[in-house]
Amino acid sequence: MNPEASRRLGHALQAITAIERYTTKDCLHNYLADDLTRSAVQRPLGIVQEALRVALVEEPSLRQIWPDGDALLEGCARMRDWEQGVALADLVGFVDGDLKLWQGRLAEGLRLHQEEGSKLDAAIARNLAWLGFGAE
Repeated sequence: MNPEASRRLGHALQAITAIERYTTKDCLHNYLADDLTRSAVQRPLGIVQEALRVALVEEPSLRQIWPDGDALLEGCARMRDWEQGVALADLVGFVDGDLKLWQGRLAEGLRLHQEEGSKLDAAIARNLAWLGFGAE
């Protein structure tokens, strides 16, 4: 995976984790009804949206892994648009459903990327050792 795409997916995962942190102290519906919390959730939704948008451009193969990635982008955009009268029930459903699903997907994608990196590092070390440049 492209390092920039991996970095962006990490940003999205951190933002989703922040949203969970902001919304787990009380019933999600009651908590999101508070203007301060809704504002705190709005920013990370923008981060998720932008990070995933850039990651999908930087690493086109992600569209094959996550063909519904555009749906998450649209969902984030819709949920961030408070002035257009987003129903609180829709926001609760999005945070409690879609974002939790994507949190798992992003974590798995980053885990696989780290495993690929570890395998590549091991292969490079083997090749360097074979060439006589190994650690002493």
